[in-house]
Amino acid sequence: MLFRSQSFEVSGPYKPSGLSGTTSRDKIFVCHPSRGDAGADEQLCAERILSELATRAYRRPLAEEELQDLLAYYRDGAAVNGFEEGIRSGITGILASPYFLYRIETPPVNVAPGETYALDDLTLASKLSFFLWNSIPDDQLLNLATSGQLRAPGVLAAQVKRMIADPKADSMINGFAGQWLGLRSLEAKVSPDLLMFPNFDDNVRKAFRKETELFFGDILRNDKSVMEMLTANYTYVNERLAKHYGIKGVYGERFRKA
Repeated sequence: MLFRSQSFEVSGPYKPSGLSGTTSRDKIFVCHPSRGDAGADEQLCAERILSELATRAYRRPLAEEELQDLLAYYRDGAAVNGFEEGIRSGITGILASPYFLYRIETPPVNVAPGETYALDDLTLASKLSFFLWNSIPDDQLLNLATSGQLRAPGVLAAQVKRMIADPKADSMINGFAGQWLGLRSLEAKVSPDLLMFPNFDDNVRKAFRKETELFFGDILRNDKSVMEMLTANYTYVNERLAKHYGIKGVYGERFRKA
């Protein structure tokens, strides 16, 4: 028999005490002021939180005057509703900063208009991260750039390999393949004759796209020749796509090399 629920009710929580911990809150509140001593302890904790957040958001070390500006936001918020409201206000200042919203390149002082120049390590790290991850540099990349080690022999190449191997590079791989190979228009352009391919459906069409993304990612991550896209004797399939190709022994929705 089939039973259908027409309504349900959720009650609670009962006797809550403060906000529950979450991954996002833990990343923001790397310290907590002592309950018994509000003054200087809160100020030091706020400096640490806002300094670390702004360093990540601006993709570079924070200048002292920039920290003081953020602490002014903090003090305004804390005066209204305590420490956490002050931090929220400080984060608002970070998110509204042009150094967070834009990737600003400042040329060296003595460079003439139109003259080429080498990027500094922090700018290079930011460009590399947004290209490969579509996101800000992580701590390892930022620390190398801050310490001036990013261009040391072998370091930059090692960082590129590390970042491409990271799952965060999937967005770049899928985006590049989508533009280069036209995968973004696959759903609109691939409409085979259903009399000839009666088992073709939207699941197969979507599997074509996933197959190509995984195949291209394998070539990129393993530093293979682009010619392998024409000569490879393998691909990536799930059960539905394997059935379409006539490949036996593949079961389930998970894509695997075959």
